[in-house]
Amino acid sequence: MIGIRFEKVTNAEFEVLRTLWETDAPRSVAEIRAELAEKVGWKATTVKTLLYSLRDKGVIEEVQRGIYRPVARESDIMKEIIRKLYNGSAKKLVASLLSNGELSERDVAELRLMLTGGGLND
Repeated sequence: MIGIRFEKVTNAEFEVLRTLWETDAPRSVAEIRAELAEKVGWKATTVKTLLYSLRDKGVIEEVQRGIYRPVARESDIMKEIIRKLYNGSAKKLVASLLSNGELSERDVAELRLMLTGGGLND
């Protein structure tokens, strides 16, 4: 189990996390802000507020002044979500997505291919 409180992470904060997960290297506030300004139109103050909030929650760390990196990988967060929400059962997760109509036909076909050993093509 990872030691962060992901359940308290907002959708906006997850957007910042996705930006940090795109690269293995720590990123500066300026880099993060520029990317998010282009993606969602956020101003520097919004990005800084979200970064401080994520830092205070223990989700990211400031490795140098104004340079941040995530504490956990995206895959670790996903495992923790599945563990907490679905008792660790990926099968229950997929069943939930199917029953709610969240998976497209393409998603289902790709999952089927993955399960039969055919891999995944993006």
